[in-house]
Amino acid sequence: MTLRVDSDPGLTDRIEGVLLGAACGDALGVPYEFGSAPLAPDEPPRMIGGGLGPYAPGEWSDDTQMAVVVARVAADQGLRHVPALDAVVQGWVDWLGSGATDVGTQTRQVLGTVAGTGPSRLWWSSSAAAAGLHRRTGQTAGNGSLMRTAPVALAFLDDPATLTLAARWVSDATHRDPLAGDACVLWCHAIRLAVLDGVLPDLAGLVDVLPLARQGRWTSWIVDAERRTPSVFAPNGYVVSALQAAWSAIRHPVGDGSPLVTSLNAAVHAGDDTDTVAAIAGALLGAVHGASSIPEEWLALVHGWPGLRADDLRDLARRVVDRGVELAVHRAPDELVEVAEHLIARGLGEGYDFVVRGRLVPSGLSSEYIGLEQLDDGTYRVWYLGDWGTQRSLVETGDWAVARARFVEESVRLAQGRRPRWKIPDEPGGKRRWWHQR
Repeated sequence: MTLRVDSDPGLTDRIEGVLLGAACGDALGVPYEFGSAPLAPDEPPRMIGGGLGPYAPGEWSDDTQMAVVVARVAADQGLRHVPALDAVVQGWVDWLGSGATDVGTQTRQVLGTVAGTGPSRLWWSSSAAAAGLHRRTGQTAGNGSLMRTAPVALAFLDDPATLTLAARWVSDATHRDPLAGDACVLWCHAIRLAVLDGVLPDLAGLVDVLPLARQGRWTSWIVDAERRTPSVFAPNGYVVSALQAAWSAIRHPVGDGSPLVTSLNAAVHAGDDTDTVAAIAGALLGAVHGASSIPEEWLALVHGWPGLRADDLRDLARRVVDRGVELAVHRAPDELVEVAEHLIARGLGEGYDFVVRGRLVPSGLSSEYIGLEQLDDGTYRVWYLGDWGTQRSLVETGDWAVARARFVEESVRLAQGRRPRWKIPDEPGGKRRWWHQR
């Protein structure tokens, strides 16, 4: 699929709606976070400012501030390589020192650790610090990565396979609990489909983008959110509860107005972490209904760090998508994605045992692995990279079946040589090839 953004005003409206919907939800929820201001059961929330900041009327909080950092990097250089992930973390570190408001405890702890490490390997340092925190506490499934994940979806409208990888890696930079990554992957795919199709996706139908072992749990959580109202899921600092509260608000709107307005009303009335739940819901609602569904009063008021307003978010969202479409030509073809997923499902390490050209491996590569790429003339090349950095071509062929068989055989052989007592399983059955669908 090749996006033609300029020729489809509806698509452009939905693209702009993602960041604007999230920011307006954030600013709408700010005054009422953790009971900062009273809100009667039938009273519509308003952008009155205050909250934990205190904030000016219409000012967004750390939810949108962190998302803006991701979006600016995505607009400038995409999110397809390690330096881009490093730039995201550097942007967050700079924000922490100069513009952050109401920063989550976990996020502050991880980024504070990284701040003194220097400019190199920032993503690796940040994710390692997050992993260490998770090992020590086992409690790193906060909602702090889900609240900022929307720009990742915009960066990969043309490439769902890489979206799955990038959403989890951007989450892992501060939140290493697998459930936090799952939530970001799931919500990003929902945003992507909403932007492309203009309808609310079946969230439970998207769980097969997640690891098989957790798909059933997520299906149960989503169904529960569809059955019950948002306030049931407070407190919602836990990422699962935050996603449930946001999805429940979308499915159980309250009050008068457009679907976006009434669902954001429901999100704020959920209580507890109101700005975050409304920001999460707002990103998906904006993707479905577009920026044109947001009240002009909100658009006139909404603003925040680093000195941006509604039109700036419109422009930023478009630039993220334009850069993503421009860079999508460098993605791995579908058949290469499929064989990479086959090897991952068998337990092989991407970047350690094998690498597919065009897929992101931000944790760095082994000095020895089997590589696969599609050349400009359409042929496939399988090669071996040795310990001393010397590359040896194993096969170059136009026959995909031949290239695939050789790539799998050599990758398994290398993995067995490294771990001789390890029995490499066959790929689990029943997996839908979701990357072949839009």
